[in-house]
Amino acid sequence: MSEIAFYTYPAAPTYPSEENQCSTLVRLATLGAVVGGAAAAASNLRALRAERVEAGQAVIDTARTALATAVASAVGGAAAGVVAEQGVVRLGMMFAAGTAVMYGLGRRMEGGGDES
Repeated sequence: MSEIAFYTYPAAPTYPSEENQCSTLVRLATLGAVVGGAAAAASNLRALRAERVEAGQAVIDTARTALATAVASAVGGAAAGVVAEQGVVRLGMMFAAGTAVMYGLGRRMEGGGDES
């Protein structure tokens, strides 16, 4: 009997499906909301204990910050996904896009969005 040789070839790179990309962005947004909301809550708790802010305003500020960081995380993740699969470039893009979104949302919330 003759021997049959089997050759294996490296698998072609797989790219995440759109469904996976959407779920990844939702996870990033959720993580951003949790981290940003926790940081805002800690800051607002400190201000509340020092009587620099009312309880209702602290809750509103915490919710706004959680929402803003969720949006910034999702936008940053989407922008980074276009640039690179991993590494420093991806991290830098996430940071830059997230910073830009937080800056823009902050200006908008402060009423400075109409100025040039």
